[in-house]
Amino acid sequence: MDYRSTLNLPKTDFPMKASLTHLEERMLAFWQDIDIYSLILKNKQSAPKYILHDGPPYANGLIHIGHALNKILKDIVIKYKSLQGFFCPYVPGWDCHGLPIEHQLLKKTGSSLTKNHLLFREKAREFALKYVDMQKQDFKKLGVFGDWENPYLTLAPEYETVVLSALRALFLNGYIVRGFKPVNWCPNCRTALAEAEIEYADKISPSIYIKFKVLDGKGILKEKDTFFLVWTTTPWTLMANTAVALGRRFVYTLAETPEGERLVFLKELLGQIQEKKNAEFDVIKEFSAEELEGIICRHPFLNRQSKVILADFVSKEDGTGCVHIAPGHGEEDFEAGRQYNLEVIMPVDEAGRFFNTEKFSGENIYKANPLIIEEMANKGTLFLSEEITHSYPHCWRCKKPTIFRATKQWFFNVDHRGLRQKLLEAIEKVKWVPAQGKERISAMVSLRPQWCISRQRLWGVPIPAVKCKSCGEEFLNEEVLNNVAGITRKEGSNCWFSKNLEEFLPIRLKCPYCGAEEFEKGKDILDVWFESGASFSAVLKNNPSLKFPADLYLEGSDQHRGWFQLSLILSAALENVPAFKKALTHGFVVDSEGRKMSKSIGNVISPQEIIQKYGAEILRLWAFYSDFNDDIKISPEIIKQLTDSYRKIRNTLRFIMGNLYDFSIDKHGLDYEKILPIDKYILSQTAQMQEQAVKYYEEFKFYKAFQTIYTFCNQTLSSFYLDILKDRLYTYALNSKARRSAQTVLWHIADLLIKITAPFLSFTAEEAYGYFNCPDKKQSVFLEEFPDLNKFRNPDIDAEFGRIFSLRNNVLKVLEEKRGQKVIGSSLEAKIVLSFSDAEKAEFFQSRTDILKEVFIVSQIEIKTGKDEIRAEKADGEKCPRCWIFSTELSSNGRYSGICPKCLDALTQQEGGGNNAGKEKNG
Repeated sequence: MDYRSTLNLPKTDFPMKASLTHLEERMLAFWQDIDIYSLILKNKQSAPKYILHDGPPYANGLIHIGHALNKILKDIVIKYKSLQGFFCPYVPGWDCHGLPIEHQLLKKTGSSLTKNHLLFREKAREFALKYVDMQKQDFKKLGVFGDWENPYLTLAPEYETVVLSALRALFLNGYIVRGFKPVNWCPNCRTALAEAEIEYADKISPSIYIKFKVLDGKGILKEKDTFFLVWTTTPWTLMANTAVALGRRFVYTLAETPEGERLVFLKELLGQIQEKKNAEFDVIKEFSAEELEGIICRHPFLNRQSKVILADFVSKEDGTGCVHIAPGHGEEDFEAGRQYNLEVIMPVDEAGRFFNTEKFSGENIYKANPLIIEEMANKGTLFLSEEITHSYPHCWRCKKPTIFRATKQWFFNVDHRGLRQKLLEAIEKVKWVPAQGKERISAMVSLRPQWCISRQRLWGVPIPAVKCKSCGEEFLNEEVLNNVAGITRKEGSNCWFSKNLEEFLPIRLKCPYCGAEEFEKGKDILDVWFESGASFSAVLKNNPSLKFPADLYLEGSDQHRGWFQLSLILSAALENVPAFKKALTHGFVVDSEGRKMSKSIGNVISPQEIIQKYGAEILRLWAFYSDFNDDIKISPEIIKQLTDSYRKIRNTLRFIMGNLYDFSIDKHGLDYEKILPIDKYILSQTAQMQEQAVKYYEEFKFYKAFQTIYTFCNQTLSSFYLDILKDRLYTYALNSKARRSAQTVLWHIADLLIKITAPFLSFTAEEAYGYFNCPDKKQSVFLEEFPDLNKFRNPDIDAEFGRIFSLRNNVLKVLEEKRGQKVIGSSLEAKIVLSFSDAEKAEFFQSRTDILKEVFIVSQIEIKTGKDEIRAEKADGEKCPRCWIFSTELSSNGRYSGICPKCLDALTQQEGGGNNAGKEKNG
């Protein structure tokens, strides 16, 4: 007889092959049809809130792999929290103003569009909204749930109004001031930049050593042939030089060169300077820096004097210990100049060209470098010139080198009202993930300069300042700010540019500086970081579904100096509390060799490409699988590996569901007491897996949660439990207690796996849930909650099976040896003989021979006392053609002849419909 037809083989419509691209299309359409986001919120409306506030990406192009990583991580957090029973509304947002959008628009249209301010702003708006929609569609394809129909946009009039209201409140509280000081400036983009808009990259620069001749040595130094040796990598800034700074507590050497010139430089750098010049100097004398303070030198090529001053920022590491000071070209230089009342000279225009100078007017500063070096060589003041490669600040948008340039700007005073200290205290209240983020942002806040909030661009929220036509000063006025905010609420911020200034001015306004009454509009716009930093006020506080402060901000690690920091500054100043309770940062996406994605290298991997070829599910798995505390690697090889991992999880789930085709937990599930010991053990292991995975979810260690879930599927289930279950599932009677016991546990495992993978394998979990037979089934798995399997934890049975598993590896090794010797083929052809010198052990294992047969997948177990030993022998009897287990008692029944007693019993029961044990839940 062909017994195959009598086996209970798996049956399921859950496909083996995912065909992810087609599956995702179906699931996206399904979620849209049922309005999944609204359903989830409705389902959880009475639950406690958990709010992740979205940091807005720029609407200036298609999403890249970093966008995909960020949005998937946010979606994983929200789905996990929702499945844990929280109300988790997610309002996505976009940063729609500023240089990133302006830059992309100008690349497409050319600079002529800027001549018509209002037309340019209208085109910028259209451009931003176009990419908002394109990015939105890509984020949806990633399976990200959110209020996509009502996102927050920084160009929306209601958002702009909140930003202007925040500016007004800060101005009235004294935080906003007008000042003339050096700021980061991009000559290419022609605007001031905030600290968060600076990137560092290598740059080749001239490294020059210059002689500043002593004009008045104050009786300390002789004037004839004595020079201070000064080092700089920015020759062009010498045009604004007014001083030479020495380290306040340093010791300086006066040394004579072979040519008879006397040079002053830092004592510790004597050897380094001699080596560069390839000459020996005679040391004449040493001086403390305080002794040299106040000496007057001559500028190396201009008709100007330079004073010797003292400063704390002078380094002993490089150069000469004598620093050239140009107060208009550096924050530290500016502060030193203020201390010594030095003139602030600014000979560089907004495009990085010299103007109104004795020499080089109209010349680009970088092109002027060799001309300046040549000028000093001709005048005999150039001591040494070479080139170095060093880290240098660059504009985040155009990637060109930036400069420090003193201009009049609007600043946020971070030291007003003790705000800096308040920020450091707020940082302590926030939980930073990873923990080192706290030290990083604390250091940044401690050292950060005043925040320059004005930009010389066209596209953004205006700073509604009034400029006096008489004295040229700009100022803010409370009534003007109120009026602009009120009209902006109705018409948007274009009103500042389209309406006459008189429509915003109070009656009889006078200039607070000169008393004049004729004005024009200020032309600056607000730093976009001010806009995004104020999102807590515009979004969290204005949406009743949300709450302030947020539970979580989640962005890239660069946001310690960007959105995290500036949100903290504004929330601390306006609300006296941090805007978020936790801040999580992730690294940047790099290739398999750790290199940044670059078109020039050709290693860019786009999310669109992966979605089209492999499916968004693989991208979601990649985000969950990666340790995002560091930079995250991605490559075709990594994607292939993840595809294999995905297949393992899917096939594990499919096997389980295939063996539940005739099972209903309500009808057939056994009470815990009636479950077989091995099944209780696996149920306990499943509960432990859930506890561990949930712990890692809570700690945002998603890669460890993945390892926990994957190891459970691959080792606990596929390599062990599902393998040993095949006999019970396939060959026992359908309604036998042994089979129903296994199915009860498999049902709980499937229930957990579908739900615990749903946050990251959202498409697959939804698909599997559709095929899963569960009571009180919802429209979607995302309307469910995690099961509570903790009640199945059983330390006693864990300990019992711990003893059994202590034998298993040795038994498997012995079986493998016999297989290699051709004594056996399949392990079912074997009998294991276990001999123990310990009588208690022998008794323990003797009472569990049925369990041992199942765990070792052998036909027979024999327990002996004596020498400790494990042997494998050829099993006694003959092979049952139905279950392949060897037996000495094969049936002689005419119809079912030649099969083992277990199979005969199973077939007899099924034929007669007998043995209802386990047929009903408590049967």
